[in-house]
Amino acid sequence: MLKRTRSQTKVLSPQYRTPAASDDSDHSDNDSKENLPSPPSTSSKRLRGSPPPTPKNVRHITNELQRAKVVTPSPKTTAPPSKAPAAKAVKEETTIYQEAKMIFRRTAAPSRLIGRNQERETMVKFYSDHVLSNKPGCLYVSGSPGTGKTAMLTEIMRNFGEMLHELDTHEVKEVMINCMSIREPKGIYTRLVNELKAPRATVQVDVVKQAQQLLNGSKNVLSVVVLDEIDHLITRDQDVLYKIFEWASAPASRLVLIGIANALDLTDRLLPRLRTKNCEPQLLNFNPYKVPEISAIIKDRLQSLDPNQGAPLPLMQPNAIELCARKVAASMGDLRTALDVCRRAIELAEAEHKRKGQQRPVLGEQRNDAQKNTEIVKVAIPHVMKVLQSVFGSPAVQKLKQLNLQQKIVMGVLMVMGRNSKKEQMTIGKFREQYITLCSKSSMITPVSGTELVDLLSNIETAGILTIGKSKEDRSRRIHLNVQESEIIQMIQEVAVLKTWMDNVVASQTK
Repeated sequence: MLKRTRSQTKVLSPQYRTPAASDDSDHSDNDSKENLPSPPSTSSKRLRGSPPPTPKNVRHITNELQRAKVVTPSPKTTAPPSKAPAAKAVKEETTIYQEAKMIFRRTAAPSRLIGRNQERETMVKFYSDHVLSNKPGCLYVSGSPGTGKTAMLTEIMRNFGEMLHELDTHEVKEVMINCMSIREPKGIYTRLVNELKAPRATVQVDVVKQAQQLLNGSKNVLSVVVLDEIDHLITRDQDVLYKIFEWASAPASRLVLIGIANALDLTDRLLPRLRTKNCEPQLLNFNPYKVPEISAIIKDRLQSLDPNQGAPLPLMQPNAIELCARKVAASMGDLRTALDVCRRAIELAEAEHKRKGQQRPVLGEQRNDAQKNTEIVKVAIPHVMKVLQSVFGSPAVQKLKQLNLQQKIVMGVLMVMGRNSKKEQMTIGKFREQYITLCSKSSMITPVSGTELVDLLSNIETAGILTIGKSKEDRSRRIHLNVQESEIIQMIQEVAVLKTWMDNVVASQTK
């Protein structure tokens, strides 16, 4: 056993011996190995299939290389150029498009409101004279949709918040209710009780009396109730609106009522009894936005994307902003429509930007990824024109949108008559009978008198929406519609009161 091991060592050692090694060291190593106990017999024979043992000097060189961290350069493993700048540019562009669409949403709260200085002063004075001075009062705010009524009042209430908390003379409770969320007008009493009562208190059977007690209970507590879309509380006898306005106008009242609606003549047409009792509220009207106001609001929102005042406007060209402002101002002056147009135009510009990013360069054109991705597509006139065509549609739709509520009711009655009597001619006499019948289908719609009804038809004819023929008798005069039924349906769908009323009419006729 021992001799076999020595012979093997002498044969293997010359292959792995380093040049610096001497014969004396070999003999000393062999002599030291002779004094060690012999290994088992199985170690001298390597098992079949096992890897050969690594010599000690090779392991030593490998360890030294690892300690020195020597990296052999290889021409085949050249690192690719970094694409971080291009990726960063894509991320920044995606972010600016997303932020722009967010600030032009209807639900986005702006950092400040542009314009409306006269209306702001009136609201601030009313709030100071009544809420801060602990005096009851009533304010009726009217104006077309999208003229900033609710937004202005919300900002003023927020600005007065800290001053109300510091009052020592009285406590102020603010309640803001959107009347469109109430199923029936009398449900406003239950809603007021739930907003003003103590957490553990219950709603009583006589909810009207309980609401009045909560509103006028304590001299040290002043309740500020804001009723948005107050015209949805209209009933046949107007009992709900009479009571609420009278509560705010009573001498010992502890209520400050602020009503907001789209109808300008609500107090004159539906509440004549208020004048006789000296309960007429203070009136404030918001006129439709004009071109400079709409343009200034759009630019202010765009500037919030880039605080640098000297920089050009991001994402939208000035002529595209001017086109959007002029078109919306000429239609209804609805700021929400202008915001929708800008948001959808930005979506078109974003889609065009993505398409350009996916296109391959033309033969002979040289551009790297960073140059391609940093080219931001701005909203131009073609983008705005495409959105305006889809938003406003035909001129007849715009004329229908500009009608007031009673005129839209007249158009709804004529549409139903056209469905039921396609072969028969529509006359003013038949229209009057159908008008009274269909208005009785809803408690929220009050029919006008015969003289007012004739005036409504005359005003609609002046707009070119219908044509009234000539006849010896007024009842026999024929009515011809100049618009399509689908356009009238689109007009009705945009007004919640008319939509509910028309659904009831259609349901009653299908039974």
